[in-house]
Amino acid sequence: ELLHILSEYIEDGQHSVLFSTHITADLERIADYITYINYGELFFSGNKDEFVDMFRVVKGAREELSTDIQEKAVSVRTFSTGFEALIKTQDCVLFPNLTVEPASIDEIVVFVSKKGGSGDA
Repeated sequence: ELLHILSEYIEDGQHSVLFSTHITADLERIADYITYINYGELFFSGNKDEFVDMFRVVKGAREELSTDIQEKAVSVRTFSTGFEALIKTQDCVLFPNLTVEPASIDEIVVFVSKKGGSGDA
């Protein structure tokens, strides 16, 4: 209900709303711009689409998790069956044999928060 009210308010383009939340699904739905502060440091501020386009999630089998991937990754999650890594979009061409998927705002926040501290995005 609140998101609907806020959406109507900003619909005319003459109004803005500063919305502070940890609920990334809300950001996916209504945000045009994102300012992401991670551990007290500015990680990103700009257009939501630019934020999402900055990163991709790279997936592969555990044996495919190379030192190169670990060095390029913002953060890596490993599982018994494989791994997922958040990598800057321009670095994905270095790993053509891996599965590459768009990253959601939630995935970016989870990976960056797991890393701790600020990123160099």
